[in-house]
Amino acid sequence: MAQLDRATKLLARALVVIGLGALLCFAVMTMADGLLRFFFARPIDAVRDVGGLVAAFAVACCIPVAIVERSNITIRFLSAVIGPRAGRIADAAAAVLVEIVLVLMTWQFVLFAEQEQATGTATWMLRIPAAPVWAAVAVILGISALLQIVVGIKIFRGDYADGHQEIPG
Repeated sequence: MAQLDRATKLLARALVVIGLGALLCFAVMTMADGLLRFFFARPIDAVRDVGGLVAAFAVACCIPVAIVERSNITIRFLSAVIGPRAGRIADAAAAVLVEIVLVLMTWQFVLFAEQEQATGTATWMLRIPAAPVWAAVAVILGISALLQIVVGIKIFRGDYADGHQEIPG
């Protein structure tokens, strides 16, 4: 299980680096766009063209690390109020619920990517096809769902005795 923990954390961190790298490149392009617009009245129109796709991809890339490190919103005081066993049951129920939501989101993004492919949707100016980006988002959400299964197994095994613990790196 320790090797699986390290592999999931490595995968999640790799995805977040890719997503934040894309976001950083977009931020640099946005700054260049603003400077060119201000000083020379010559904006980089393509920056606005890809903004939504870059943002969606970057946000999706951050979900796996939140899943693996269990940094999503949780109710910590529940164990103290209702007891440790009931707290573990609540954690397990929450893990199942998160899994269901991730699977449903993945399914909907697959359908959306297929629709974008069928209609040939592309960005307005550069004509960048939108379907591959939405398919990548669906894949990343699918990866998140798989990582949530690992987290859920650890919760069911009782590996998170205090209700929260980061996976050792």
